[in-house]
Amino acid sequence: MKKMKTTKTEKLYCYVDETGQDTMGRWFLVVVVIVAEEKDKIEEKLLAIERQSGKYKTKWHKSKFPSRQKYIDGIKKIKELNNSFYYSTYQNTTLFTDLLALTTAKAVLNRAGDNYSTSITVDGLTRNLEMQFAALLRKLKIKTGKVKGARDESSSLVRLADAMAGLLRDACENQSWAKKSVDQLNNRKFFHEI
Repeated sequence: MKKMKTTKTEKLYCYVDETGQDTMGRWFLVVVVIVAEEKDKIEEKLLAIERQSGKYKTKWHKSKFPSRQKYIDGIKKIKELNNSFYYSTYQNTTLFTDLLALTTAKAVLNRAGDNYSTSITVDGLTRNLEMQFAALLRKLKIKTGKVKGARDESSSLVRLADAMAGLLRDACENQSWAKKSVDQLNNRKFFHEI
């Protein structure tokens, strides 16, 4: 009797953050960072970069400009982050939770093969919205495992999603250093606009 070949399930870890709710729906950006088996190695590198840059656990919009630059310079050196950043921008809408789910679904479908599972962490997602968010993802045909909300303090990868959202916003607001950094990250295939 011939044995059937089993395919290993790819475990994807997704970290989601947004910026732009303060514009009252005029402009909104969602970032999804997706990593796989290299997650622990990346977290170690991120913690070292946070210390070396002086950014530590500070949110992007509260961190000092030199720390931001050093942090991004460090991120550029983490090869395991190639093809890990996905983002979408939206205008004239306040359907924030729906857009978080839609962007997450587009990112997972862009990254995942046929056999995958997900663990999804959304910055600032309240406990009462976790089930709604998971249901939205399932409607979008995403295989959901764990879905949870988190605060920036909880994980270096949540803080990375916050930083990438902040960097992209700074670039969209025509800050020249941010535009240059985004271009450099794009040249290294870090970002995917979806």
